[in-house]
Amino acid sequence: MYWVNGQQQQNVDASDRAVQFGDGCFTTLAVEQGDPILLSAHINRLKQGCNALFIPHPNWFELKQQIIDIASRVQIKSVIKIIISRGYGGRGYSSNGFVTPTVIISLSSYPTHYLHQQSEGVSLGISPVTLGQNPLLAGIKHLNRLEQVLIKYHLEKTEFDDVLVCDNEGYLVEANAANLFWRKGDRLFTPDLTNSGVNGIMRQSIFQLAQKNRWQIDIVREKTETLYQADEIWLTNALMPVIPVSQITFSDDKCYQYPSRDYYHVVLQYSLSLK
Repeated sequence: MYWVNGQQQQNVDASDRAVQFGDGCFTTLAVEQGDPILLSAHINRLKQGCNALFIPHPNWFELKQQIIDIASRVQIKSVIKIIISRGYGGRGYSSNGFVTPTVIISLSSYPTHYLHQQSEGVSLGISPVTLGQNPLLAGIKHLNRLEQVLIKYHLEKTEFDDVLVCDNEGYLVEANAANLFWRKGDRLFTPDLTNSGVNGIMRQSIFQLAQKNRWQIDIVREKTETLYQADEIWLTNALMPVIPVSQITFSDDKCYQYPSRDYYHVVLQYSLSLK
């Protein structure tokens, strides 16, 4: 089901900047028993995206109420995605004159394979597709997702559940659609997202958990070899919300197992308690 500017419909103007240029941002949230999970954090993410792209803001109160209303219609685990584009009209790149953004909301079923992966873990490879570095766009969830489309294209030709994705200098950034954490002893690590990647809602929540538990998290710029010595590794996003990595195949002759779940279970229970 889709809503465009508050009306239930599937059609978007062909001149919309989302269609013409990918000129917009989005967020995707989980719905549990009729409640949108971490809604305020997702609204803040959209605000940050609009600010970074200089997109006029929609009416945030009305948007929030619409999301709450849509979520209340379903009692099964579901997914709501919200897209904000600069609006429609014009032909060239200029953003002058755009004052009314387009807001698209969709409601869809929850990807249930995440529930299996929470208990069984996932197997990762290394993506042949690397991410470009652009500090102006790093961190936000903008609509230009062609890198992720290409990553997924190559992933689906393998037997891996997901892949590690590096930037074009070979430094770890994330997985196809998830953030990355690993533990060595009593220290946690996650990639630096200054130049590439998405600063996910669940990633931000884990930083809050670490502060509460006095865990040290180092934000690092490291290559894949750093994971050879990891004790445990997880992927995170707002829907997973946390999944352990059981195995990584780095090359034909290098495959490492990660059986430890010492911190994972704490992080999972915390993430499942968030509202």
